[in-house]
Amino acid sequence: MRYLCPRECAPSVGIVSGYEAGRRVEWAVVHHLTDNGYECTRAASSKGVCDVVGFKPGQVAFVSVKRTTMPGPGERADLLRVAAMIPGSLALVALKPLRRPLEFRRLTGPGPRDWEPWTCDEVGA
Repeated sequence: MRYLCPRECAPSVGIVSGYEAGRRVEWAVVHHLTDNGYECTRAASSKGVCDVVGFKPGQVAFVSVKRTTMPGPGERADLLRVAAMIPGSLALVALKPLRRPLEFRRLTGPGPRDWEPWTCDEVGA
């Protein structure tokens, strides 16, 4: 599989900007999903509803990528609205706090507690 970003993004000298740290997390999500059978695309400027879209037979995953906290209620509602347009699609949030593993949450509603843990192997390829 050809990646547009190296597996291990070279560390920067000095302080890492918020943009660079966020971009690294987005690429970590792309690599994780690709390694689990998804074809992925990353929304480079992240001005839309999601940051990463992953495609697998019978499934589309719309992923909002955050480093530390869940998205706000409006962003969660938008992600759910778009995912509801395509049967078999998922509204996911990927979180990667500093020195912690990548974590996926499937949104079940727009509320702050309306989510459940999600792993790539829940739906077969």
